[in-house]
Amino acid sequence: MSKTTTEENPSYILRWSLTPSPSGPGGSERLVLRYSVQAFEELYVSDRLWDHRRKVGQVPDPFGVYRFVVGDTLRLVFEQAPHPPNIVPNNVFPPRFSRVAAGETLERSVDIALPVEEYSALARDVSEPSEVEQVEQVELVLGYCLRSELDADPVPPPNQSAEQAGYLLPKAPKRIVSRCKLETPIAVKHRSGYMARYPLHGEPAPGPAPLP
Repeated sequence: MSKTTTEENPSYILRWSLTPSPSGPGGSERLVLRYSVQAFEELYVSDRLWDHRRKVGQVPDPFGVYRFVVGDTLRLVFEQAPHPPNIVPNNVFPPRFSRVAAGETLERSVDIALPVEEYSALARDVSEPSEVEQVEQVELVLGYCLRSELDADPVPPPNQSAEQAGYLLPKAPKRIVSRCKLETPIAVKHRSGYMARYPLHGEPAPGPAPLP
């Protein structure tokens, strides 16, 4: 599906791939996003997306990574979920961060069902009308921050452990954007109605949602 893509920096090496996986429950087709971050100095990575459940509190986001279709590209995002400028959500679901010590490597994977459904914590309804399209490129977006750029050690959310919930970051992270051309196009469900999608630098910000 895709070869391993590498992004190198004096502080880290990011490696990632998107490959077919064995059929899931009911024989459904799936992809696996695998990524690793090798740190040369201590840093924090925004790969801990979360949800909130009554009587339980914070839990890992059930989709694992946000998904947006932009032209012929599938954008996989471990960052703040975008919301329309005329909406003030009760919770904006800022991502939590994983700590990667100098000399360590963080490795994770996320299963993604096919066709890929557009989703974020502020656009959850994957049953909305959509059109199946083929995309030929994938963009992976992560936030990160070096410990040397912070005045103090990040802390986990109140009454939670870092292992359970990750870390809160006191400043906006830098952004890693890595692009990969797919060897074989994949099917995505592009929502027909309005959805706030994640813009990169230089792209127009989300416009207002249509009035009901």
